[in-house]
Amino acid sequence: MVLRKVLVRESGTLAVFAVVVFEVVFIWIAIGMLSFAPMWFALLFLAMPVLFILLALAKGTSVFTGNKKASALFENSEVSESGVTLPEELEYETGRVTLDGYWTSTGRSRSYNVRRSFEARERKTGTFVEFPDEPFRVQVLRDGTGRVEAPAVRILSGPYRDALLIFFTDEGEVTGSGSLTLSKGSDVATVTFRGEGKELRGNVQAELSKARKVRIEVGSGKVWKRIAEGQSFDFTFSPIPEEKTVVFANYKTVSPMSLVKALWRDTAVLGHGAFELKAVLDVPLARDVVEKAEFQVELKKEGNVEKRERSEFEEEWGFWD
Repeated sequence: MVLRKVLVRESGTLAVFAVVVFEVVFIWIAIGMLSFAPMWFALLFLAMPVLFILLALAKGTSVFTGNKKASALFENSEVSESGVTLPEELEYETGRVTLDGYWTSTGRSRSYNVRRSFEARERKTGTFVEFPDEPFRVQVLRDGTGRVEAPAVRILSGPYRDALLIFFTDEGEVTGSGSLTLSKGSDVATVTFRGEGKELRGNVQAELSKARKVRIEVGSGKVWKRIAEGQSFDFTFSPIPEEKTVVFANYKTVSPMSLVKALWRDTAVLGHGAFELKAVLDVPLARDVVEKAEFQVELKKEGNVEKRERSEFEEEWGFWD
C-alpha cells in the first residue's frame, strides 16, 4: 500500500487583493482632501491606508512563499507506506503540531485566526522521514473552527525551511458499547452502539408520533458531526482514515480551515482518544431530548509503548488512560 500524499495550500490572494483595492480608494479620497484640508490632516488620513496596504502585502508575500516551499517539497519528495524520502539531506525536527482555528468579530466584520504550536522532540539530519504511527486528533467544523493535533516534522534547513509534514495514521480500534433511551410523552427511541474494528456501529429503534426524527452525532465540546438521522435505522461511523496520509504544508500559514478544505470538505471528527455519541430526539415546538455516551478509539501497538510527558492537549482529548 502506498502512503496518500496531499498538498495543502493557503488561499490568501483574494483577501489581500480586496484589502489593497479598498485602501487604494481610501488613498484617492485622501489625495482629494489636499485641495481643502490642511496638509498635516490629509497626510495623517493617508498614512492609515498605506499602513494597511503594507501589512496586506506582507501577509500575501508570506502566504505565497509558504505555498511555494510546500509545493516544491511535495513535488520533489517520494512517499511509501514506511515514510517520506526527501529530495536532499535536510535538517528537521520531529514532534507534534497543534492548530487551533477560531473566528473573531469586530462590529460587522469577521476574521479567521489561527494559533499554532510545535512541540519538538528530536532534531535530525537525513533524507528519509519514517512515518510515525502515533495518535492524532481532528475536530474541526466546516468553517475552520476547531483543533488539529498530530505528529509532524518541521523542516529547518535548505529551500524548504518551515515546510511541514503532518501524519495521519490509519491504525486504530473503536472500543465501547452501550444503549441510550430517548422519550418525550408517547415518543420513545432506543439507540444501541458498539465498536467493531475501525468502526462504530449502531441501531435506532423508534416509535414516534409527535417527534420528527432521531439524530445521531459524534464529537465532543463544541464540534459535532451529524452521521445519521431518521426514525428506525442502522448507522456506521469510522473515526480512522481509510489510508495513511501525509500532508505537505507550511508551518507559518497552515490552518484547520485549509486542512478541512483539502482533505475532508466537511466537518471532520477523526482520530484517537475519547469521543461522545450524541442521540437527539427532534421534538417540534419543544426542547429536544438529548442523551450522550462515550466510546474510545485506541491506537494498538505491538510491545510496550514508551510513556512520555502529557501535554495539556493530550489530557484534554483523553489520549492516554
